[in-house]
Amino acid sequence: MAYGADGPRTETDLLLNLPPTNDPGVFPRSLLTGDERILFETRPSLVSLYWGRLTVLIIWFLLFTGATIGDGSFSGPLLLAVAAFLVLDAPALLLIIVCVLLWRRTTYALTDRRVMRLSGLRRTNFVDAPYDQIQNLSLVSGSSGGIKFDATPPNAPTRLIGGRKFAKTIYWNSLVDAPRVYTFVQQAFSLHVVSAVETGARQALIARLHEGRITCEYCRALVEIKQVNSTSPKCPRCGAPLVALTK
Repeated sequence: MAYGADGPRTETDLLLNLPPTNDPGVFPRSLLTGDERILFETRPSLVSLYWGRLTVLIIWFLLFTGATIGDGSFSGPLLLAVAAFLVLDAPALLLIIVCVLLWRRTTYALTDRRVMRLSGLRRTNFVDAPYDQIQNLSLVSGSSGGIKFDATPPNAPTRLIGGRKFAKTIYWNSLVDAPRVYTFVQQAFSLHVVSAVETGARQALIARLHEGRITCEYCRALVEIKQVNSTSPKCPRCGAPLVALTK
């Protein structure tokens, strides 16, 4: 679906172009705050993420399996066969299982407020950054490529630690259909900028409308300050004292 030069104008428009790799429910909702909404969530590719390790482990497993029972020539006691499996094959099988578990617990999410990545067997490796902290996002090519988000800590864009500039990077690596996801993320950021500009314009308009006025804390009426008696400021509507002018 094509948009104009400025991208989607609403969140509904944005979600019409949702990448097919979106996998609803893979990112835990317990990490969301308030009414935060997930726009896109996915897992990396298992093969791209651990292709080197899995290749070595599978070859290891097949070789030793073939060496012990594969040709049918093993004629020793059953106990010896089990021992051979535990010593030679089981470690490879266990490491393959660990790789699969690590993959399943690695998830990426883009919400209407921030970018997030969660990983680790116990899902303790969590990193996130709100849109306003993202200084740059780039598409990384290659079989294990994806999207890199360069962010800085809040209120410290140039803080130095150990003589080096501190920065935070969120990397969605081994991403399936990375170019399509990258386009979607760009559109989400564009929509965020448009929404921020519109919100700022509304707030500025409200501020202009309230210039020279004060809100009565009792009846919530807007009172023109120039019409108030400065010696005894009271609300002309309810007669209550205008607390803000007496402080």
